[in-house]
Formats: sequence, C-alpha cells, structure tokens
Amino acid sequence: MATAVEQGDQTRTRLLRAAAELIAERGWGSVTTRLAADRAGVRPGLVHYHFRSVTDLLIDAALRVVREEAGRLTAAVTAMPGEQVLDLLLEAAGSYEPEDAATLVFAETMLAATRHERLRSELAVVLRECREALAQWLRGQGAADDDAVASAAVLLAAFDGLVLHRIIDEQARAMPIDSPLRRLAAPPGISPSSAERKLR
Repeated sequence: MATAVEQGDQTRTRLLRAAAELIAERGWGSVTTRLAADRAGVRPGLVHYHFRSVTDLLIDAALRVVREEAGRLTAAVTAMPGEQVLDLLLEAAGSYEPEDAATLVFAETMLAATRHERLRSELAVVLRECREALAQWLRGQGAADDDAVASAAVLLAAFDGLVLHRIIDEQARAMPIDSPLRRLAAPPGISPSSAERKLR
C-alpha cells in the first residue's frame, strides 16, 4: 500500500499531466481548477492543496513538458559527435507536428511566459542550458567561444520559430528547409552539403 507521501506525489503527478493535456487541448487561459481536477480524477480541493493557484499548476505542468523535451535533446546533443548532431537537430525540428501535445504546450508556454514572471525566469534557465549544450558542441567542432554562444542562440531561436511557424502555416510544414538549416547550423570543419533529407 502506498504511503501518504507516495499518494500525494501520485496525485501531484496526475494533476501535472492533466494540466499539460488541457493546455494543449484548450489553451492556457481556458484551464480551470475544476477542469484539471476532473481530468486528473481528484477532488478540486486537492489542486489548491498541491499548488498555490491554478496558474502555478499550469506553470509547473508546462515547465515539466518543456524540461523533458529539452532534456532529451540536450542529452542527445552532448552524446553525439560531429555531423550527427546536425541530423539530430533537423530531425527534431521536423518531428513537432501542429497537433502534437508537446508542440502546443510549447507554443502556449512561450506566450504565457510574457505574462508570468516565474514562468519566464524558469523557462530562461531551460533555454540557457540548451544553449550551453549546443555551444559546447560547437566549440568541439572548432568554433570560437563567443561565436559558439551566439551561434547556439541563433540556432535555438531558428528551431523554436520553425516549430511555431509549422503550427500556423501549412506551407511552412511543406518547405524543404533541410539545406538552409544545414547552412545555418554547420560549424567550422563540417560541410553543410551532406546528404539532405526533406523534413516531414
């Protein structure tokens, strides 16, 4: 039998998952305490037992999704050598489809970060960690330190923007963007003209 602490952790996890699902389905501003509780299968009062407000629940749920996605990408980048990282980044950029929950949560989180200071500051930490992982890889490919940091920032912004554009515009999803991204991403010593794939 689960202890009270374990049960509390399980309830909190269910609420976080429910909130993330609802952010993707309904949008940030439409998620209420009752909706989150109903989706998680718990009493509404438990939302405020585990979180100060429904906004805090949404922030924690969104950050959980973003951290998981960023963590997978960062771990893969730091484990791969050379040109394989370019392939990984291109594949990642093309894997986020407009209807995917993670994609929609990402878009909602970026917008909500303009209104909620805690979300903005914690999201900035995630972005900095991703940026440093990319910069470290670029340094390993021969990029100067300052250029590696700036290039990593540009790359992340390009990929983030691409994901958002693919949500909105069908033409953006159909464009053969492999070559332009390779030219943008290729650090010194790596040719951007290797075998190309059109992103799905």
